[in-house]
Amino acid sequence: MGTSLVIEIAGPEAEAADGTLDRALDAAIAELVRVEDLMTDWRDSPLTRLNAAAGTGPFEVPAELARLVARSLVIAEATGGAFDPTYKSAGKLWNFKAGPPQIPSDSEIAAALVHVGWQKVKVDLEAATIELPAGRALGLGGIAKGYGVDRAMAVLMERGIRNGMVNAGGDLKALGTHQGEPWKVAIKHPRDRERVMAVMPVSNVCLVTSGDYERFIEHEGVRYHHIIDPRTGRPSRGCMSATVIAPDAAFADALATALCVLTPAEGLAVVAKLPRFEALVVGLDGAVHKSPGLAEAPRPESDAR
Repeated sequence: MGTSLVIEIAGPEAEAADGTLDRALDAAIAELVRVEDLMTDWRDSPLTRLNAAAGTGPFEVPAELARLVARSLVIAEATGGAFDPTYKSAGKLWNFKAGPPQIPSDSEIAAALVHVGWQKVKVDLEAATIELPAGRALGLGGIAKGYGVDRAMAVLMERGIRNGMVNAGGDLKALGTHQGEPWKVAIKHPRDRERVMAVMPVSNVCLVTSGDYERFIEHEGVRYHHIIDPRTGRPSRGCMSATVIAPDAAFADALATALCVLTPAEGLAVVAKLPRFEALVVGLDGAVHKSPGLAEAPRPESDAR
């Protein structure tokens, strides 16, 4: 998935000498690879084949893919389109690995925006089909990594792991405890990676951070980053970073993306409507904003993981 991966196991299961732990870790990694193979839009996959079939009517896909796309549409509605899987129609114009940087023109972006809009995507869960209008494309980069983390943790639990953490480049799920205490996660400032803004104790919960510092280019004094605002077809201008705490990583991943698109006030208003969700966002001015449940977040500690 183009990111780092750290899996940590704690408790008695970490001391097993019969190979159980190694098999569990191998299975979790294999599950992440399986999810990537299913949902990548950078090479041949069920998702790229779906995009190629846009405009041809209902297209049969794996049921798992249909379910995640359906869920992404629910999140799109909940965030007012700040998260929208059809952003790919415009997002594909931006290549942050190219050199020299190629910035799409206003006319190219305007033409692509005609094909952005989650409302016209049709998912039939019973038939496992998805129908895309001609020219429309789906990108699941804002939710698939979180979903992969959910699946990897599910595989670990199926193999008897009761205390552990899966962290895929900032999409993190914590299970149980670390040496009897909640896992501790440091949240760093997006412009000063040595500055810890808060330390979150987490257990049986997910924590996901997205930000404009992950993949970006600077061209003629302007920072262009990979989080595309589906409404403008351009890199978002809502927040520098967003951290979401939620019951599952897929939803947290998508919501963190949306909060980078929205202003701090807009984003926290969305979070307030979601039970068991909390968020910490850093505005473009560097100011830190927290949802009420995080107002008393612990101060930074030197032993934060």
